[in-house]
Amino acid sequence: MRSVHPNGGGFAVTDDPDGVIDVFLGCAVSLGGVSGRPLSVEFAERFSPEGSGMRFPVFVAYRAEEPDDVPEEFDDQVRAEVGVKELWVLTDLWPGQMPRSAVIEGPELRHLLGEVLELRSSWTRPQQG
Repeated sequence: MRSVHPNGGGFAVTDDPDGVIDVFLGCAVSLGGVSGRPLSVEFAERFSPEGSGMRFPVFVAYRAEEPDDVPEEFDDQVRAEVGVKELWVLTDLWPGQMPRSAVIEGPELRHLLGEVLELRSSWTRPQQG
């Protein structure tokens, strides 16, 4: 399972060669500022198995419900897992660049979001010593 670590002012994820999951986490963290609700609530609602995901002009994250929901750069094996596994499609839509996508299972996605919440809370906790 991947893990998250701080990277400057953002996050880096292990085994994320294109940086799509890194970008996703940065966008996901901004959800609280958009809605004014706690991130834990946003994450729990949006990224539950029945969640709506998120849509920004530069990034989308959604649950694949049908094989055609998986971008064509992924093979038929990934498409065959739709409906068998809870798969989420993360797509970076940065203007002037080709879209880049990652497919991740729901439990791992929620694990990474939980790590982000923990990292953020450690950044705001007073240091003891």
